[in-house]
Amino acid sequence: MKLISATACLAAAIGLSASPAGAKPKHSPQHEAAVKACTAQYEAAAAAAHAPNSPKGQARHRTMHAIAEAKKDCIAKVPK
Repeated sequence: MKLISATACLAAAIGLSASPAGAKPKHSPQHEAAVKACTAQYEAAAAAAHAPNSPKGQARHRTMHAIAEAKKDCIAKVPK
């Protein structure tokens, strides 16, 4: 009987420790919209880099790296 009550007590303590108080705060709607715009720009540029007549090999690699860096910079400028 003591094992069951100790297990129940432990389960309750674990359940309380995982409360939403420790969760990250949600971002503002402006932030979400700006990140969505950055992502859309990235996806469009990445699709263009993979078009049939686009450069291949190292040129594509450098282009994709530049596109990823541009997305990172875009998201860094987004208001929190």
